[in-house]
Amino acid sequence: MEHYEIASYGTARTLAQQAGQSQIADLLEQTLEEEKQTDEKLTTIATSSINQKAAQS
Repeated sequence: MEHYEIASYGTARTLAQQAGQSQIADLLEQTLEEEKQTDEKLTTIATSSINQKAAQS
């Protein structure tokens, strides 16, 4: 799910930049970075424990 959000925010940010809406683009960039951080955390959780537990089941 995070990957879809990252793609969506990245696209919206780029459109805002192209439309000259720098304040909106900056806010979307902040949100995009938050989504990337969340994705990294979820990936770490999945690869460190959840996937291992699922493989044992």
